[in-house]
Amino acid sequence: MSGPVKQLRLVVEAKDYEQAVAFYRDTLGLPEQAAIVGPGEAHVTILDAGRATLELANPAQHAYIDEVEVGRPVAGHMRVAFEVADATTLADRLVDGGAALVAAPTRTPWDSLNARLDGPGDVHLTVFEELAEPVLAPDYPIATERLLLRPIDVARDLEDLHAYLSREDVCRYIPPVPKDRDALRESYAAWKRPSVLRMEGDVLSLAVEHRDSGRLIGDVVLFWHSKKQRSGEIGYAFNPEFHGQGFATETARALLGLAFDGLGLHRVTARIDERNEASARVVERLGMRKEAVERDAEWFKGEWTTLVHYAMLEDEWR
Repeated sequence: MSGPVKQLRLVVEAKDYEQAVAFYRDTLGLPEQAAIVGPGEAHVTILDAGRATLELANPAQHAYIDEVEVGRPVAGHMRVAFEVADATTLADRLVDGGAALVAAPTRTPWDSLNARLDGPGDVHLTVFEELAEPVLAPDYPIATERLLLRPIDVARDLEDLHAYLSREDVCRYIPPVPKDRDALRESYAAWKRPSVLRMEGDVLSLAVEHRDSGRLIGDVVLFWHSKKQRSGEIGYAFNPEFHGQGFATETARALLGLAFDGLGLHRVTARIDERNEASARVVERLGMRKEAVERDAEWFKGEWTTLVHYAMLEDEWR
């Protein structure tokens, strides 16, 4: 049974407000939920930090963590910790963005890689990376008849990504994506687009390369929603230049193979905007069942959106 608490929100008074917003929103990459202006030049920005937990430690544990991660007492009675995909890369980025490195990434006895920093807003930070062995670590590239699925290499793929993610017709039915090259370079950085799955809640993000031309023609995601329920979800976006040739179906079939045969999922879903008939045809060709229609399910890009839910079970695969 769920309790009365709906959200944990950490409130920080930042004397260096503009620097703090730029650091935590732009450098660390926390999406902005709201920015509010109050009376007397009052400003507040609310950032989405993902799932929140409250860790309570007694003085002995507090001192032990400092000793392991830093080698001396450094933290006040409170610090803010962010779980990330690549602690080393992100720690370097945060230093470049204005943080002071307190302790370089250190492997802990509980098998994580933890770095300490002092960030804007007088916030003492931990960025930590769980080092558990991946549950799904495919041998890349994954070859289909005409395509290769592989990790996104933003330095190599930037122009191809921009070719379709800058188009209104591509972005109409998918979550907002940046359209200029600099923002795409940031959004598709390797540490934000993992190519292995370690735990539920992780998202596998892959490029789709056309084998003959070597061009990136789309990108796909596999969400691992629940370990206990063995459930996940697929999503995809493709360059319209390559529509009508069965590439999306070929790719989605390989993605279902990763979900069922690689990750061992029991149930995989796809959520599609009701108006996106081309995407619906892809999952229907794969044998995914239409299970539900949610009328006006989401306020999306300035209008109510109806979502159609498709699903496939492991015994229906293949």
